[in-house]
Amino acid sequence: MGFLSKLFGGNNTPPTTTNMNVQNNETISSLNLNKEESLKQLNLRKDSIQSLCLEKQELNGLVARVCMVMDFSGSMERLYKNGRVQEVVERLLPVAMQFDDNGVMEAWLFSNDCDRIPDISLDNYYDYIRNYNLINKYFMGGTEYAPVMEDVVHKYMVEEPADIPTLVLFITDGDNSDKERTTRVITEASKYPIFWQFVGIGSSKFTYLEQLDEMEGRFVDNANFFSVNDLNKMSDEKLYNKLLGEYPEWISKAKHLGILK
Repeated sequence: MGFLSKLFGGNNTPPTTTNMNVQNNETISSLNLNKEESLKQLNLRKDSIQSLCLEKQELNGLVARVCMVMDFSGSMERLYKNGRVQEVVERLLPVAMQFDDNGVMEAWLFSNDCDRIPDISLDNYYDYIRNYNLINKYFMGGTEYAPVMEDVVHKYMVEEPADIPTLVLFITDGDNSDKERTTRVITEASKYPIFWQFVGIGSSKFTYLEQLDEMEGRFVDNANFFSVNDLNKMSDEKLYNKLLGEYPEWISKAKHLGILK
């Protein structure tokens, strides 16, 4: 019996965790903006997502839970220190602003294990990485996807079940070392209302994630992947189109199969 199957079979405890502004395809870095300017940029990005939703019927008026899972392996250290991860936070928050049922984006860090970190919202997103001292507070290790995926499923299917979809924005800069276990998690989670949008950043190979579309044995295709060498050079319009590219199709299939109402 797999991990997720065991979750729903009796008393279980969560996995242990360790202690738009767009002009000519250029994205204005939020690191150069004061908070007032940054808020304006967030609202412009949300407007961009709203326009996209009007084009995609399954997304129009959709309410969903949105969370962000961030790679905290050793190779990510430079990106946390130089502000690139902070920029990722501010690029993705408008997705939660558009869809999330409470306007908040839950967040995780992962390496060999995982940590739940403070929710991200309009109240605390500005300078989030530095204000919460993530780089010094948590341990950077290797790259394993399964522990954090199991914890995400536990939170949304056991601790806080709801009759709405969950969109997981999963950011990583490299392939995982636990491919077999991760495959089991994705396969078992395919019968639940959770969609995994993986985003590879940097120039590493993502052999495992590139094979997601061909992964057999799932109840429904519940994951998508794209990679980009430098996310900061991708326009907001292109980013949101990629982030939400397969999500509407999954929603439609999930409703047809009874995963969603």
